[in-house]
Amino acid sequence: MTLQIDSLAITADEARTHDTQIDQLDEQVAALDADILGAIELRTELVRKLAAATSDAAITAETSAYEDLGSDGSAFSRMLARIASVAR
Repeated sequence: MTLQIDSLAITADEARTHDTQIDQLDEQVAALDADILGAIELRTELVRKLAAATSDAAITAETSAYEDLGSDGSAFSRMLARIASVAR
């Protein structure tokens, strides 16, 4: 007895559609990465200005804005503070 598994094969059209979806997702991720980088650069500039107007303590202060991310939020907050202080 032989088992035919033709039903699991995908057509060329389905493969192209899948490839197109992957390309679109890659493009969306790249666009988001660019937006995130731009936002981090702007945030860094603003934090530096704030630190210059007040004290250096403002530049290293962690924020609770990302606490919904749990321990990752705390790490992200520290990373943003580090970027602002190192790139200064």
